Amino acid sequence: MGLRGFRWEYSYTVLLITWAGWISIYLAKGILPPVLPVLAGELGLTHAQSGLLETAYLVGYIVSKMPAGGLSGRFGARRVLAASMVGYGAATFLVSGATGFAQILVLRFLVGLFQGVHLPVANALLSDRFGARQGRAIGFNESGANIGNTLAFPLTVTILSSLGWRYAFMFLSLPAFLLSAAAFTLMRDEKPAQAAPGSRPNGRFRDYWRVLAPFALGHGAYNLVLRTTFTFTPSFLVEYKGLDVAAAGMVAATLPFAGIFAKMASGFMAERLGKRLSICGSSALSAVFLATLVVFPSGSYLGANLLLLGLTLYSFSPIIYSSTTASLPSEYKSLGLGAVTVVGNVVGAVSTSVVGALIDLRGYGFTFLAISAAGVLASAFIAAVMGKD
Repeated sequence: MGLRGFRWEYSYTVLLITWAGWISIYLAKGILPPVLPVLAGELGLTHAQSGLLETAYLVGYIVSKMPAGGLSGRFGARRVLAASMVGYGAATFLVSGATGFAQILVLRFLVGLFQGVHLPVANALLSDRFGARQGRAIGFNESGANIGNTLAFPLTVTILSSLGWRYAFMFLSLPAFLLSAAAFTLMRDEKPAQAAPGSRPNGRFRDYWRVLAPFALGHGAYNLVLRTTFTFTPSFLVEYKGLDVAAAGMVAATLPFAGIFAKMASGFMAERLGKRLSICGSSALSAVFLATLVVFPSGSYLGANLLLLGLTLYSFSPIIYSSTTASLPSEYKSLGLGAVTVVGNVVGAVSTSVVGALIDLRGYGFTFLAISAAGVLASAFIAAVMGKD
């Protein structure tokens, strides 16, 4: 439809707020990797401890996934989303006053706890509102995460360079509070669609496990590479490639920047290639491009390598989410998304600590190649168990 026939609908307001929610989430979440070299040096953290900070975040993120749908059904998506924004904004702000590893660990857990609500509640809401167009809507919605992450890196580096790492947590927590007020003001009270009176129930949730299992495995493969690159790329660029902290933060921003376009295009890609090829192909290619970061010597190729890694890595998560919601009745969408993403986030929570320990023991080269091999094998297995489109 051309712009002449376009008419603004309330559904677009919902989409805009949930999209801005992802930007706000990643402005808060994306502070840690760029400041990690400085923060770890000041507090004397090992790579394993640095990995535990991301693990703590992911544990909180996992804990809130499954209850999110129930909370939304009871209190409404508007209240749940607005409250979660206040929660992670406050936890992020408090990191600015932390004086030790234990305090930051607890606060990162709380950031994850409140941020974990957003994905299942927002995507289930968009699935109900956009129906057949949900793949494109969810892809656009998910691009907000990459916009937030792309902005977080240079903003964090700028604040870090001029004022220090504590001010980065302070200033980049503020958008969450502003967005919470916008969500509470502009969104309507609504709950997930219910079955019509007298209609047959849609079966039990566990009856859908065969449909959800490949998507959960795909999300696990996605998180295996994602959490490694998200947490350790800036440190990798400093310690392995020899960049300074400011340059590393800017170069690392290539990954989320590429993901903006990858996520927006993901719905169209799935329509052309199908879910199976889109998910497995992108997963395998992202593993390959992770390997090339350490296989080839430093050079001008680095930016192109990171660009390709970002395009492949970020393209298939919206396909997983929209495929999940499209496969479930309305009352199970949030719960299904929670279950699928819990599996992926468990992989991410475990892998960040393991990856940090492996880097301490064997270095970046061995660790990145091992993760790449595991990602390729996982993609082949998912292709084998996933049904044809």
